[in-house]
Amino acid sequence: MTDGSDLAWLGLERHGDGRWSFELTPPLSRMDGKLYGGTGIAVAVATMEAETARDAVWTTVQFAGSADVGERVECHVEVLASGRRTSQLRLTATIGDRTVLAAMGATGAHRQGPIEAQIGTMPEVPSPEDADEWDHRWHKAATADVGWHLVAEMRHVELADNRFAIWSRMRDQPQSRATIAFLADMVPSSVARAAGYMGGGTSLDNAMRFGRFTETDWVLLDFDPWLAAGGYLHGGARVWGEDGTLLGYANQTASATVWRGETPPWLAKD
Repeated sequence: MTDGSDLAWLGLERHGDGRWSFELTPPLSRMDGKLYGGTGIAVAVATMEAETARDAVWTTVQFAGSADVGERVECHVEVLASGRRTSQLRLTATIGDRTVLAAMGATGAHRQGPIEAQIGTMPEVPSPEDADEWDHRWHKAATADVGWHLVAEMRHVELADNRFAIWSRMRDQPQSRATIAFLADMVPSSVARAAGYMGGGTSLDNAMRFGRFTETDWVLLDFDPWLAAGGYLHGGARVWGEDGTLLGYANQTASATVWRGETPPWLAKD
């Protein structure tokens, strides 16, 4: 379950039962200074775990709005049901009377169940130390002092058929379910790439389903692009620990922003 370190790096402050807030700071934003989707789901995971003293089992976030750097986001966490092992929760995040996001999730007390399995195995890829830095030109062009890259490090692994994987870790923070959710917000780019484009999109939702946790420095985002249709991108990613443990599965839908070639349209004249 969440400890003080998750609450600290997300800047979460508690204001009574179920009431939290955080300021959107540059490391919690996209590179344009807007709310980063990974921040939204990480906040949901961290606060739900803190409210129940149980580990996140699944969390899904719907992005109804956004926020700008410097704004304070108020979060209301409700425990809808609490059983012997499982709690069901809802979170609503607002700025004033404006809804930023809504989340649903469950936390639970893990036990040795009647079935323990992970389907599939981690792909054979170079180690994080042997992988390339994830530094496409359009990322380099971002404002250096704004964006999630201030707290996260990523390494790129090329695969066949326009596919890729990413090794990822927090720069100064141990891995947790909240950090895994934060790092996994990369699925739309994998769908665009599999379709022969560069780009990504604005998330409509983020979801995580968690397995057993194991201590790991890096996690491997093993993308599972599904489809692109009607201007939307849909896909998922298996999240592996360095020892081959399947830590969870991420999935997203995003409104597409894509282009052909390495250079986005707004940099084409540079």
